[in-house]
Amino acid sequence: MSNNEKTKKLTINFNQIAASHLAEGKLNEAYAACVKALNSQPEFAPACKTMGDIFQAQGDIEAAKNYYNKAIQILPNFAEAHANLGSMYAKQQQWEPAISAYEKALKIQPNLAGVYRNLAKVWHRIGQEKLVTECNYQAVILEPESLTATEHLNLGNKLLELDKIEAAINCYRHAIKINPNLSAAYQHLGEIMSQKGELEDALITLNQGIKLTSKNPRLYYLLGTVFQEKKEYDSAHSAYSSAIKLKPENHLFHKKLGDVFQEKGELEQAIACYQKSLEINSDFFWSYYSLGNIYTKQQRWDEAIDVYHQATIINPKFHRLYFYLGNAFQHKLQNDKAVDAYLKAIRLKPEHPWFTNYSTLWKFLVSQRQLQPVFKLYQNATQLNPKSILCYLNLGEIFTEMGNIDAAITCYKTACYHKICQSHPTFVEQNWNSQNIRRPHFIIIGAQKSGTTSLENYIAQHPQVISAIKKETHFWYRDFDKGINWYLAHFPPIPKSQNFITGEATPNYLEYYQSAKRIYSEFPNIRLLVIFRNPVDRAVSQYYHWVRIKREKRSFEEAINSELEMLLKSPDQPQGNRNYWQQQLGNYIGRSVYIEFIQKWMEIFPREQFLILKGEDLYEKPTTTMKQVFDFLGLPEYQLPKYKKLNSGYYQPISKPFRQRLNEYFQPHNQRLEEYLGRKFNW
Repeated sequence: MSNNEKTKKLTINFNQIAASHLAEGKLNEAYAACVKALNSQPEFAPACKTMGDIFQAQGDIEAAKNYYNKAIQILPNFAEAHANLGSMYAKQQQWEPAISAYEKALKIQPNLAGVYRNLAKVWHRIGQEKLVTECNYQAVILEPESLTATEHLNLGNKLLELDKIEAAINCYRHAIKINPNLSAAYQHLGEIMSQKGELEDALITLNQGIKLTSKNPRLYYLLGTVFQEKKEYDSAHSAYSSAIKLKPENHLFHKKLGDVFQEKGELEQAIACYQKSLEINSDFFWSYYSLGNIYTKQQRWDEAIDVYHQATIINPKFHRLYFYLGNAFQHKLQNDKAVDAYLKAIRLKPEHPWFTNYSTLWKFLVSQRQLQPVFKLYQNATQLNPKSILCYLNLGEIFTEMGNIDAAITCYKTACYHKICQSHPTFVEQNWNSQNIRRPHFIIIGAQKSGTTSLENYIAQHPQVISAIKKETHFWYRDFDKGINWYLAHFPPIPKSQNFITGEATPNYLEYYQSAKRIYSEFPNIRLLVIFRNPVDRAVSQYYHWVRIKREKRSFEEAINSELEMLLKSPDQPQGNRNYWQQQLGNYIGRSVYIEFIQKWMEIFPREQFLILKGEDLYEKPTTTMKQVFDFLGLPEYQLPKYKKLNSGYYQPISKPFRQRLNEYFQPHNQRLEEYLGRKFNW
């Protein structure tokens, strides 16, 4: 053994002796041993750190700092020395150098749980509670058993306030692991799972909490929200009723029970619940809002107006209120008041798809010759918010209505640019050139109320898809006279060298035969997606959708009986003749005779350019279905994190005899469809 090796071994031995004495509280003996270590090897960083620990124990902070600094000078990556130096600064309330020293220690050695806890204490002293929570959580990750179940629960609550969802879940699960009887942890965990859409797990968790604490009204309320989300309304009714029984003075519980009654179509019971909620809390905005919506459904316009007015006093800046108020005034033929209400709605939120989705408002304002004030409003809105998407889209719709197609095209392109800046900033930075024209690679042509909104949304989430500025352009049947440049302005300018695709979804195309010829003349190689749903379910869904958007006032039976009477007069045209399609309402049954429409399209486009999907498959096995879609579009495989059902509505099931009657009407045409396409739909 060389002399250097002997010296190093001797130094290490003296340092170990010093550390042992220090642990026993024998400071003088520790000091003596550490002096020997440093005399043997003055540049031995661990001994410098030990000497700093000794001076710290003696209360000599400055001497301790000097030795910690010396240890760091010798060994810059000495994490423990940085950490101890941070503690010395903290004792002197020198917060900035303390933070710096702790952060250096953690950068070198990220698994020092104690340093995270010490850093949390410093952040607390200077009022940085967000950072306190984050540091404490980092410590818990490293040492989960260092906290009690209640401490895990409290930390989870703080993380939840910071929107650290997964971290909060982790804490709640640790709390339950340590104390399986902590009902509050089940409550918070169940609520988060519900918000994330993990409904089955939420039900299990909340029921576990109820078993532990059957008198907690909040648990029953949360259980009700999960059942309501699952559209299991009887179970939701039961859960909310249990919450009310335990805490009858809670206005929210009554309001939520009212929502269940409203979804079930039991409107008088819903009204009673909302009124009870307002008796308890006369300032609860959402009960007024929901009550007004029911009065609207019942066409009780005076009562709806009165309730909406009361709601505007509480929340005068909620744009939808004024939209519904405008609808009520319009039905009362109080057109001036309706105009004022609609314009107020637009002024409150110009960044909203008023003219693409709210056709009632749009058509009415046009009929009342209000284009000019709306035009000025949107000119001002785009100046105030030059990066807006929907303001430019709405302005494009206004220019289109005014016949200024060139200005409309400019607005659509601007909206498209701002949208892609948000969704694909790198693409814009590297490839944007508004002169590029990329024609759509695909169009979803139908069928209406069969899942086209969900399908388009799922496709748009693929990383190699950049969607059109809006889902439905209606170009090929309604706005064909606007010209192809107007249509193409709705799509992103993707260079041919880039591996991106774009497309749109207008489910009305399927029913308009001329759309097929028009599309083929421009895009003969385009990919066409069609999604068919059980024709009875599709017809029922469309009816209730039209009720919601105020297009249909008849009862379901009245509307369907009227259509069947018309259709049975022309048995050779089960989808309806010219007279049937020229009526202003419905076409609920005709739209579901899919064979008559797809046959016409396949006379123009080759079959290999179609992908025919079954609507039920999109929701029952979305991963498999979307793999098929992406393969058809030539895209690499991609699995979405979540397949959320969009644009769905709840309505009461139709009677069995009525359903049987519709099934009998559709059955021969479903069979023709299966024979024509060579596949089973099993409707």
